Amino acid sequence: MTTDNKQKSSFAGTAVLMGVIILAAKVLGLVRDILVGRTYGGSSMDAIAYETASRLPVTVFDLVIGGVVTTAFIPVYNSLLVKKGRQEALDFARAYVNLILVITTVIAVLGILFAAPLVEFMAPELDSPTHALAVRLTRILFPMVIFTGLAFSFVGYLQSNGEYNIPAVISLLSNGIMVGYLLTLNRFCGIAGLAVAMLLGWAAQAMVQVPALKRLGYSHRFRTPLWSPSIRRAMGNALPILLSTWTTPVCTLINTRLASGIENGRGITALGYANRLYTILVGLFSFVATNLLFPYFSRAAAEGETDETDRLMRISVRTLVFIIAPITVGIFLLAEPFIALLFESDVFTPDDTALTAEALSAFALSMVFLAVNEVLVKGFFAAEKTKIPMVSALLAMTVNVGALLILSGAAPDRLSVGLIALLSGGATLLNMTINAVRAHRRGMMRLRKGDWAELTKIVLCALAMAPAVWFAAGTVSSDFMKIILGAAAGIAVYVLLTLLVRCETITGILGKIRSKI
Repeated sequence: MTTDNKQKSSFAGTAVLMGVIILAAKVLGLVRDILVGRTYGGSSMDAIAYETASRLPVTVFDLVIGGVVTTAFIPVYNSLLVKKGRQEALDFARAYVNLILVITTVIAVLGILFAAPLVEFMAPELDSPTHALAVRLTRILFPMVIFTGLAFSFVGYLQSNGEYNIPAVISLLSNGIMVGYLLTLNRFCGIAGLAVAMLLGWAAQAMVQVPALKRLGYSHRFRTPLWSPSIRRAMGNALPILLSTWTTPVCTLINTRLASGIENGRGITALGYANRLYTILVGLFSFVATNLLFPYFSRAAAEGETDETDRLMRISVRTLVFIIAPITVGIFLLAEPFIALLFESDVFTPDDTALTAEALSAFALSMVFLAVNEVLVKGFFAAEKTKIPMVSALLAMTVNVGALLILSGAAPDRLSVGLIALLSGGATLLNMTINAVRAHRRGMMRLRKGDWAELTKIVLCALAMAPAVWFAAGTVSSDFMKIILGAAAGIAVYVLLTLLVRCETITGILGKIRSKI
């Protein structure tokens, strides 16, 4: 086997293993959410307070530093590795981790001290008991930003040195800790214990990477200069990267504020459950593609190989759309039985199901846009063209927030979780469109006629499967059978149609399966 073929085989094997690990992590995350929903429901004080408190540290982290940690590290580290050698790259990594540790410690301390006003700002329409509980939970959870910063820094180092499996495992570990708590100790420690379990889960995400770091030559030193030419270069990219990732946390903040006034705060939990399901579904595939390819993008950019970046990005987009387009149709049509099957119980009522399904159906419409945008953004970050995604994200965020504020002011009684989720999807579409146009102009991803034809076939086949899903699901009354029959009919029609129109993606997949057999 040639060296090139060995690299391709290793790349494919890594992608498959990452996919299996991330699938397990997403399934465990789904189990976690099911247990939380079935235990605390969608409208209880504990559920609303926990949902608010668990969002606060993550949102603040994302606003202050979140998108910077890994994406600012990897291009600079790989550039130093290629141009100046391993020792200088290692010195940069140590200094970078120390800087992130200082910043996140300050965030954690401020979050604990100002928990009450932060909760008031995040969810202004909570009643006094729910607000007080949310403040208590927020103070438990805020130290998680320290472990989050460390975990993401370690991920950048490991991925840059070819280790993808350990970073993929970290979510599996943290979700496992929370599931274990919910199954064993929750009856004794309640919602405060769940917050502690979440904190311990994030600590474990950082600690589990330490053995792999040592194996790959990383030994930490606290006495390092926090400001060097390499750190300045990373921080020079940091602000555009940070601003380009603000769409999600800012929209989350605005969405939570508005949702706190929907059905006595139940809108917060409905959006929370729906958004996590949406993220699990789309994240499984886009995470593998973008995180596996990002270091390759970075090295290609450092070596000036624009053709390879263009090829990888086009293949990623076509494959992601092929997988996610039919999932979008299925989730949109089967959201209510899906939510009922997963969450409905004595405490999670049919009204909670309807509200959460409304949000999930609206979120589902933007699944393809989110996945494609992830590929585009990582391509820009790898090439250190950080201002392009920054501008597109700021524009999309401004449009989304402006539309929400105008609608909430003009007709507050008509604001719904579905409309909030739909407007968030519109912002994602705008963000993706701007990034795609800019990537084309710069030669980073120039879709050919064949690519457009392939994408058109995929979308039309996905839309054409909708009647089969709707009809099959309508023949039974059981939520479980609605999902089984609807999904089976949809998959069968989608596969058949893509074969009939000679979709290259599915023929390529089948060809690889035949060759393996």
